[in-house]
Amino acid sequence: MLSVIYVSVADPLIGAEEIAAIVGEAQRNNARDGLTGALIYNGHNFMQLLEGPADKVEACLRTIRDDARHSGMVEIRRRDVDRRDFAEWSMLYTGDFSGHDDALHRLAAGAGLDPQDERMMSNFMALGRRGGDG
Repeated sequence: MLSVIYVSVADPLIGAEEIAAIVGEAQRNNARDGLTGALIYNGHNFMQLLEGPADKVEACLRTIRDDARHSGMVEIRRRDVDRRDFAEWSMLYTGDFSGHDDALHRLAAGAGLDPQDERMMSNFMALGRRGGDG
């Protein structure tokens, strides 16, 4: 299995309805394709962890790269894995950061999430909290 984390810059005009649409599409498509993961929006940028069969992850990443709702997509971590970190979620997302914090800490405490990934995601969310304007 392949696990990839990327970051990208959200379209500055993106709103809550568009983010909800992104999450809904991801949940449906990932369930269909056997993918799992987490999506974080910090008010300016997206970070996503995507995991599953390598061919399905690669196909999904190609589609994501072409999505006009974000730009500047950069992979920050790619590795082969034996187990999923987010096996319970076709796409974990909540509109506020507290839900993510709880889920990430629970996963990390149960050795279900790589500690480096947990730190990276927590720091990414903290950047959004500091912004105060979005």
